[in-house]
Amino acid sequence: MNTADWRALIEAYLDGRLSAEAFTRRFLEAYQPDGRAPRAISELQVVVEAFEADVTAAMEDSQVNDDELRRAAQNALAELRDTNDGPPRPQPQTFDRARAREDVRRFSFQMSGCAGAGCVIAIAWLALCLLQINFVSDYVQHQTGLSAFTAAFIGFFLAFVPIVGNLLAFLDATQFRGWTTLFAAIVFFAAPFVTMLTGWSRWRRYRN
Repeated sequence: MNTADWRALIEAYLDGRLSAEAFTRRFLEAYQPDGRAPRAISELQVVVEAFEADVTAAMEDSQVNDDELRRAAQNALAELRDTNDGPPRPQPQTFDRARAREDVRRFSFQMSGCAGAGCVIAIAWLALCLLQINFVSDYVQHQTGLSAFTAAFIGFFLAFVPIVGNLLAFLDATQFRGWTTLFAAIVFFAAPFVTMLTGWSRWRRYRN
């Protein structure tokens, strides 16, 4: 899309011809993160993705406030119009309070995008870590006869060793806890891999 197309899309939303959800869908379908979009569009993309995340996290009968999205769209439209009206005017290299506030607002939107599924992923990862520490410590105590404190100290560090911690927890679950092999494999191998992969994918999405 060229600058005129972006302007037309934003104007359709601001004029009420497109709902916030429809604008978000069309914007994300058209946006390509290849560096060729105008700067105003790249900055607006962060806010649009944050709004999409809020809509996804909301209940079906809930309405998401789009005031922030509308303000960001107005700012982007104004910048696109200024760009078309002539070459950009030189700006003094001084601290821009308005731009700093906008950067902070954009960062808060990125964090809010992580607040839904991202928090669930983080909680699941923490729960798996605690469970793995407990099982590894129990396995060390069973195999060495050490005291519970000493076994817990050693198990804490072993639990975070890739593959080793997962394997020891798996062995404890199947040999001493009565877990089935399949269930133990899902908890200590598949689940950590899925949470790590999902978290990494979301981090790359919001980083870009």
